[in-house]
Amino acid sequence: MHNQWIKRCLLLMGLLAFFSAFSLPVTATPESSEENQSSEMQIEQLLQDYKLQQEHIENIKNYKINLSGLEKEALNYRLFSRHLTAFETLQQLSQLLIEQEKIDNANPTVMAELETIINQNNQALKDGIGNLQKKFNSEYEQQEKYSTESLHLYIAHLTLLDTVYSAMTQQVLDQQALGFDAAGPKKYLTAQLYNRAEAFSGMVQLVVKKREELNVLISIKKDNQVLKDTLAVVNEQLVLARVSFSLTVDLLTELGFDTSFYQQTLLNLGGQITTDVLNVSILSGMLNKFIEQITQYLVEYGGEWIFKILLLLAIYYVFRSLAKVARNVMKKSLSSTNLNLSSLMKEMIISSVSRLIMIIGIFIALAQLGISLAPILAGLGVAGFIIGFALQDTLSNFASGMMILIYRPYDVGDLVEVGGGVFGTVKSMNLVSTTILTIDNQTLVIPNSKIWGDVIKNVTSQKLRRVDLVFGIGYSDDIEKTEALLSELVSAHPMVLQDPKPVIKLHVLNESSVDFIVRPWVKTEDYWDVYWDITREVKMRFDQDGISIPFPQRDVHFYPATTTAE
Repeated sequence: MHNQWIKRCLLLMGLLAFFSAFSLPVTATPESSEENQSSEMQIEQLLQDYKLQQEHIENIKNYKINLSGLEKEALNYRLFSRHLTAFETLQQLSQLLIEQEKIDNANPTVMAELETIINQNNQALKDGIGNLQKKFNSEYEQQEKYSTESLHLYIAHLTLLDTVYSAMTQQVLDQQALGFDAAGPKKYLTAQLYNRAEAFSGMVQLVVKKREELNVLISIKKDNQVLKDTLAVVNEQLVLARVSFSLTVDLLTELGFDTSFYQQTLLNLGGQITTDVLNVSILSGMLNKFIEQITQYLVEYGGEWIFKILLLLAIYYVFRSLAKVARNVMKKSLSSTNLNLSSLMKEMIISSVSRLIMIIGIFIALAQLGISLAPILAGLGVAGFIIGFALQDTLSNFASGMMILIYRPYDVGDLVEVGGGVFGTVKSMNLVSTTILTIDNQTLVIPNSKIWGDVIKNVTSQKLRRVDLVFGIGYSDDIEKTEALLSELVSAHPMVLQDPKPVIKLHVLNESSVDFIVRPWVKTEDYWDVYWDITREVKMRFDQDGISIPFPQRDVHFYPATTTAE
C-alpha cells in the first residue's frame, strides 16, 4: 500500500509539472474562427467532464457511508483516484482559459463559473486538511510510538497532505494567472505551509536526536532486536520527513515566501549529491536560474554595490594616508623626546599607532558595507584562541620579545653575547626574533625565547670598561723597575682614563714567571685600541730595557747507562 500511495503522489506531481508547462507566455496572434470554436468546445467539454466527475465523487461519498472494513477502504482509495482525475480536468480547463485570457478571448460566463468552482474547491481542500489532521491524530495516538503500524499510518498521512497542498498551491497560482482574487486562499495556504515547515524542522531535529540515542544504545546492547527495529522505523521517518519537507519548501517558494532558512536545514540534513544533478537538462536549468538570479540582483543592487566599493576604496586610501602621516609624526616625536626608550620600543609604538589607524579604517569600511562587527569580533576571539594553541612557539617568542622590550637588556647597536655563545652586534630586533651581526660579518637570526631563556652578556651597555691585562717577567728581573715602566706606559696612553685610577699590581708567582696585572679604565668604544696598544708597547719596552718575558721551560738530563761486569 505504501508503494501505491507513493506512485499516486508521484503521478500527481508529474501531472502538475506537465500541465504547468502550458503556462508559458504566448504572443497574441489573430486566430481563425474555426480555432476559436474548437477552443470553446474544448472548454465546454472539460467543464461538463468536471461536473460529471464531481457527481461521481458525491455518489461514492454517499454510498460508502453504510460500508465498513475492506470495502470502505477500497472505496476511499477509489475516491482519492477520482479526486485526482477531477483535479487534472480542472487544471486543463484553467490552462486553456489562461491562454485565452492572455489574448483577451476568454468567455466571461465561463470565467465566472470557473471562479466559483475554484473557490468551492479551495474551501473543500481547507476542510479536507482539517479532517485529515484530526483523523491522523486520533489514529496515531492509538498506535505504539515508533512501531511499524505507526510508520504506515504516518506514510499515508504525509502522502495525502502532500497531494492536497500541491493541489491547493496549483489552484492559487491558477487563480492569480486568471486574474481572480487569490489573496485569502494564498494567505491561508502560506500560513499552513509555514507551520508545516516549522513542524518538519523541529521533527527532523527530534528524530536525529532519537537516532543518535538509539545508535548509542545499540552499541551497548548489540543483540537487542527491538532497538534495531526502532532504529529502522526512525530512519524511515527521517527519509519520509525530508521528502515532504522538501516539497513543502518548494511550494512555499512558488508562493513567494523566503525559504532560505529551510533550504539550509534541508542541505544540512541531506548533504549528498544525487545523480539527478548530473542530468544535462537539470544542470542547464540550474545554471540558467543562477544567471537569472545574478542578473536580477545586479539590476536591483548593482549601483548600490558600486557606490559601496568606491566608498570602501576611498576609506582605505584615506586611512592609509593617515597611517603614514601618524607614523612620520610619531617617529619625529619619539626621536626628539627625552624619554629613554629603546629602539624596539620606539618601533613598536610607531607600528602600533599605524596599524590601529588602519584597523579603525577597516571597521568603518565594513560598517559602510552593512556588515555587523559584533560577529566578526566574536569570531576573532575564537580564532585567536585556536591560533594560540597552533602557534605556541611563536607566542613564546612573542612573550620573550615583550620581556626584552620591557627590561631592555640590550638595544640595537649593542655588542652582546646571547643564545649560549653567539657574540656580535645587535643589528635589528622585533617581538619574535633578534638579528645579530657577528665580528666576522655573519648574520644570525635568534628566536627571542632562546635569548631570554639564557644568559645575556651586554658588552657595550656601560659607558666605561676596564681593560684586563697580564704581563709576566722572569724571577731574576727587577720588580720595582718593571712596575714603574708599566705605570709609565699606562699613564702615557691618551685613551686611558685617570678616574677611575689604573691598577698595576704584582699578582701571581707562577712556575716560570712573576705576573703583573694591568687594569686601566677606558671608554667602551676605546677598549680594543687600548688593549692592543699597551700590549705592543709593553713588549717593545721590555725588550729595550732588558726585561725578560719567560715562557714555560723544562730541563731534560741524560745519564749514560752502566753495565755490571760479571
